Amino acid sequence: MSTVVSSDKRRESILLREVTQSGEHSQLIWLDENFDNSSDYRLAQSMLLEFNATLQFYSDLEQCSDFMNSIKNERVILIISGESAWRLLEQISTHPIIVAILVFCTNHQKDQWLINQCKKIIGIYTDQECLKESIRHMITRIEKQTLDFYLFHQKQRFGRNLAKESAAFLWHQMLIYVLKQMPQDEQTKDDMLKICCKYYRHSKKDLQKIEDFRLNYSSDKAIAWYTAECFLYKLLNKALRTENIELLVAFRFFIIDLCAALERESRYLKDQLPLFLSGNTNSNGRTSLAFAGQSLPSDDFQAVIFEITADPSLATIAFADIQSKAQIKDEEEVLFNLNAVFKIGSITFNSTTNIWSVKLTATDEGSEKVQAYMIWIKQELDEHTPLIYFGRILLFELGQVDQAKRYYEMLLKSLSYDHADIASIYNSIGHVYRCSCDLNLALKHFELAYEIRRKRLLPDHPHIAGSLYNLGDINIRIGNYDRALKYYQEVLDMDEKNYPGNHHNKAGTIKNIGRVYTYKYDFYNASVNLFRAFDMFKRALPPDHPHIARCLGCIGNMYEKKGEFDRAINYYHQQLNMEEQCWPPDHPNCWANLDAVVNTYKKMNNIKKALDICQEKLNVLKNTLGETHPCISRTLIIMANALSDENPNEAIKHYEQVVSIIQQTTLAEPLLMAKCFTSMSCLYRRQDMLEDAMIFELKALDLNRQTLPSDHTHFAKNLRNIGIYYRSMNNRSQALRYFNDSMSIYRAHYGPDHEDVKIVQTDINELNENQV
Repeated sequence: MSTVVSSDKRRESILLREVTQSGEHSQLIWLDENFDNSSDYRLAQSMLLEFNATLQFYSDLEQCSDFMNSIKNERVILIISGESAWRLLEQISTHPIIVAILVFCTNHQKDQWLINQCKKIIGIYTDQECLKESIRHMITRIEKQTLDFYLFHQKQRFGRNLAKESAAFLWHQMLIYVLKQMPQDEQTKDDMLKICCKYYRHSKKDLQKIEDFRLNYSSDKAIAWYTAECFLYKLLNKALRTENIELLVAFRFFIIDLCAALERESRYLKDQLPLFLSGNTNSNGRTSLAFAGQSLPSDDFQAVIFEITADPSLATIAFADIQSKAQIKDEEEVLFNLNAVFKIGSITFNSTTNIWSVKLTATDEGSEKVQAYMIWIKQELDEHTPLIYFGRILLFELGQVDQAKRYYEMLLKSLSYDHADIASIYNSIGHVYRCSCDLNLALKHFELAYEIRRKRLLPDHPHIAGSLYNLGDINIRIGNYDRALKYYQEVLDMDEKNYPGNHHNKAGTIKNIGRVYTYKYDFYNASVNLFRAFDMFKRALPPDHPHIARCLGCIGNMYEKKGEFDRAINYYHQQLNMEEQCWPPDHPNCWANLDAVVNTYKKMNNIKKALDICQEKLNVLKNTLGETHPCISRTLIIMANALSDENPNEAIKHYEQVVSIIQQTTLAEPLLMAKCFTSMSCLYRRQDMLEDAMIFELKALDLNRQTLPSDHTHFAKNLRNIGIYYRSMNNRSQALRYFNDSMSIYRAHYGPDHEDVKIVQTDINELNENQV
């Protein structure tokens, strides 16, 4: 971030260093319009760095506000000082991520009136030591009161994958399992500490603690180190809450030790009576009540006591009374393992104390469903190492493309080229780019993986077949169907040797051969292969499996291309219903399949049925994900697209609602917004509103430029649309320019024979013919 503000201010904000991601739950900011470099301010800087390693100083309100808007997953403690504190307070105090404001001044009485102006102000301070102690206390409260739960219905069907409410639950179950399979050695410890040193490089106190850990840590002291108010507790808790893949993998050394220590302690409790715990897992009810009463000074937060009943005889719940091992002796804490599950008994509110009470019971319920999933995972691990499979969970099971990309790139940087998994890492990054529709980079990484595997493995090794399978998939996507068919026939020959009976890998190859014939409009061979694959999937896999669902979708697509829409819609519905049992509702596959259903109904001139399905989906999503989740926007776009011909005014209302939702959220969704703008643009073009169409397509193009590589096919679509608008405006030269730019991208990705290339070539030909 630049430290120079606008020229009319002619003032600099004092930033200590480049802004980096905070490793804690809180971000400390000091705002004073009259900052200088005096010894008092420098002393304050060095003093407060001990509490918050990413402390920021600002002298410009606009820059300060911009920085807060960029913060994710953290809460801000704001210090305001200077003669204009009251004016700054008036402008910034309502910012939602500010949880506490401290006013530092020279005259306590003069500024005392500010407390009545804002509930977030927790004090007026004239002494640095008092300010320091209050900040320390507030940071501790934020750390202690930061708690995340994942909710799922106890009757939820698991299938191979968990549906939405349980997806994050499985993530934590699998995290421990996979981390335990990864190598643990002294280098793992050193890697963890290097990251810790990077986060706390400006805090002498934390750096000393890190060195103490390096020299004196042993696995039997894991609980003591975790409960100490130091770098471990803060970094690890935030990593778990934000599901920071890089940090969690780096911290596996300590996570495994801590889990093992908890399991040992838990065994000591097996013969005791159930424990009754309250608050932030504190065994002393009075302490918990007092702690809960210290709620954060904001209307955005509520005080809650969690009263937990926990039976030590539970098979899958590990917890321990850690008072004898904890560093803070007066809190009498009980620590539960990461994957503990609780059933909600009741939720009540005490209007006298203004504290909510939630009664929970630790439970084994659901564990049998997780165990069924784990059996499948162990079978999958026969083909993929734990390092690779954890990324596959992120990418294929949970649809977290960005998380998977960061995870695999981290592995690529940390492992040597001769590591046994290096080819699989390149292969997995290829899958990431394929899911992002960046086919050039996907092909590049798939080819890298294939070349490495050819040099290291036997010719008929399953990983060789896997690489050829992926190359076949890319060739389907770029429209090179004959080459794709050649790859799949090679894979099938290997599959017959490697899997003589029914196997899901072989069924997948046969399914894709059927897909190729579908695209070649050879419906006889398409039908033979797709139904053969479907039967094999059913024999090889448990019911309601994603592979079976995808095969149903391929059969539906075949019938759609044949024009047999009734049959197509039947198979699409089967696919949609099955995948709702398999995927979390924010998984990308769910939206592609809903889109297919809606588009088919549109071809059948049954818009009402399409909208009814979307509305039903929308109601479920709002109940489970909330009103502003990106999935709501995606569903509204599908509905608007369905309405665009028959009721364009209603479609525009849906698009505008999407824009409003995205603007309300803190999560940036540029690609989703770009998709919405392109859809609006196309609708305006059909209404002959060319100026509006051009405006929204240019907006979409700009958003895509912010996010995607310059040769992504999304740009080709934007550029072609702009070319169409210029053609309609009789501006031939500009139309030709944009058509040619679109063609260049499409040809680079797909080659000369792809349908999109042919469409743009037709645009160019028609433009030239009209000139003649």
